[in-house]
Amino acid sequence: MFDKLSQFNALDITTASLISNDKELIESGSLLAFLDKLSHSLLTIEDNTALTVFDELHMLGITRTEIKTKLDKLYDAVDANEELRPSDFLALGELIGELNALNRYSKSLMYHQGIALRNEKVAKVRQLKTLTYQRVAKELYQIVVSKEAYSTFDAWSIISSIDLLLRMYLNPKLVISEHKATQSLAKYIGVNLSKGKRSQQQVKQRDIVFSYLEKHFACDCTTLYQSFFDSGCQDINGIAMPQEDRRLTLAYSAIDKLIKLKAFQSLKPNISLDVLVDKILKGLAKKYRISVFDAYNEAIYISKLYAEIPSYEPFYYQNNRAHKKLRSIQSGKLDEMVSNVFKKTAFM
Repeated sequence: MFDKLSQFNALDITTASLISNDKELIESGSLLAFLDKLSHSLLTIEDNTALTVFDELHMLGITRTEIKTKLDKLYDAVDANEELRPSDFLALGELIGELNALNRYSKSLMYHQGIALRNEKVAKVRQLKTLTYQRVAKELYQIVVSKEAYSTFDAWSIISSIDLLLRMYLNPKLVISEHKATQSLAKYIGVNLSKGKRSQQQVKQRDIVFSYLEKHFACDCTTLYQSFFDSGCQDINGIAMPQEDRRLTLAYSAIDKLIKLKAFQSLKPNISLDVLVDKILKGLAKKYRISVFDAYNEAIYISKLYAEIPSYEPFYYQNNRAHKKLRSIQSGKLDEMVSNVFKKTAFM
């Protein structure tokens, strides 16, 4: 009987990295079953790899088609109960080696492709954050210049005041680099700024516009950012916004518990919105036993929490949106409160 693995005792088939140490398969002694296992492994590689024929020939010197031909030939010989030649012994060993090499290279390629995709995703998030910031600035610019009181103001004064407002009231993780930010916003809006040192008149106009913006748009700029960010996820990058995220739902439930605590209410005047959002995000990540959210989800969560927290705690509609640094004792108390509410909040 030629369908016997005992014919191949010279080959250490049980340690082949691609072939599982299937005790039942080995003890069955069936060479046909073993070859079936090899064929299945080859199909698995074909289904889960981005390897091209060029990759195979360039890196391995053999293609999957050639490996399959060898497998089929050996299988047919065993199935026909033919007497196997010494070259058939070598053929099986070669097949195992070739499949292992193919599998290793396939996994390596997938790993590097995964890194490339993550980098591409991070780049898209950064691009979207920058574009959203610019769109909010342009919207506020159009509002300001439409007011007769500011229609003759210098463009730098208006754009600079908008940049100051967004840096003060948006979460720091959502703002763009401060280096040449005003020039970048002006370019997006389509305005040419004068060069040189700014005059006292320009600075005075900037302060006047900033006072107007802070009075009327300190809260709305967050809502505006959220609106543009949501549409940008789909319209700009082709990324659909999730309609429902259980992690966010859990975060909202935890916030609802947090704001009802007397300890939080007494500490609330010292907690700025960006600090609270940061603590909630860290508590949420810990709840799901991860160190940090990926850049894409983090940007979404920050934007969502900024927009939603004021609906749970009205204090944040008009107060304390500017950054404040908690003292270490206060920060520790807030950490403990956030940790406790997440522990008491069930997974959605």
